[in-house]
Amino acid sequence: MQNNVTISKLDIRTTILSNEKVAEDHYLLRCECSEIAQSAQPGQFIHVLIPNGAGLLLRRPFTIYTVDEREITMLYQIIGEGTQRLSEMPKGASLHVLGPLGNTFDIENTPKPAILVGGGAGIASLMLLAVALRTRDIQTIGLVGAQHQGRLLSIDDLTAIGVMVHVATDNGSVGHHGFVTDILTDMLSKNDFHRPTIYACGPHAMLAAIAKITAKFEVPTQIAMENRMGCAMGVCLGCVCPVRIDANRIEYQRVCTEGPVFNAKDIAWEI
Repeated sequence: MQNNVTISKLDIRTTILSNEKVAEDHYLLRCECSEIAQSAQPGQFIHVLIPNGAGLLLRRPFTIYTVDEREITMLYQIIGEGTQRLSEMPKGASLHVLGPLGNTFDIENTPKPAILVGGGAGIASLMLLAVALRTRDIQTIGLVGAQHQGRLLSIDDLTAIGVMVHVATDNGSVGHHGFVTDILTDMLSKNDFHRPTIYACGPHAMLAAIAKITAKFEVPTQIAMENRMGCAMGVCLGCVCPVRIDANRIEYQRVCTEGPVFNAKDIAWEI
């Protein structure tokens, strides 16, 4: 991953162009942010101020899902009061958006292939990456997991750009009956790939499992962490995660600034 990103942060008042339900409890919001759209890199996020009401003093972080000249989109899940209110905001409403923030995924070593593993709404953090990979004509495989068919996300978007998609659902309603990590283990066990790299985002337990699997097969792995954030500027220290600096030292690093993308082997998962 690239930790030396120096893109200027922009705080923009923007207008919602659409805000549509795309799966159970999941919405895709599109807004006009030309400056952010032109500078955003895969893995980066925005910090959104949701108006209307007390108790929503802090902004909420959302991954930049797609960019298109003057527009950006964010794919989000309703998980609390803030995202519930966001889902109810109509076309034409205003939002304050700060971004782009954080570091980025690193694809300079040209993975062969790139394997993207997204659990639930975690797939949102991998869509810009998928576009960048396919733009370079890099073979890309997508492993997408969800609780059930009604919560599957991004399948059509990934397929449309040439990503080979494999699906897993916890209840077996579609695809593999089980976890998306089962598919990953099976793929790596076959040893059919020349120089694979894993890119993942999703629940903490899934990421920890992926780190264990890919360490066993000695496959480089980059993960995007989704810790709760307060300021998203590196000041409040509310989003830190334990990072192993060497065999004897662990340092707490900020997901909003040193991350959100980390090497999976560097995270001290046991803490």
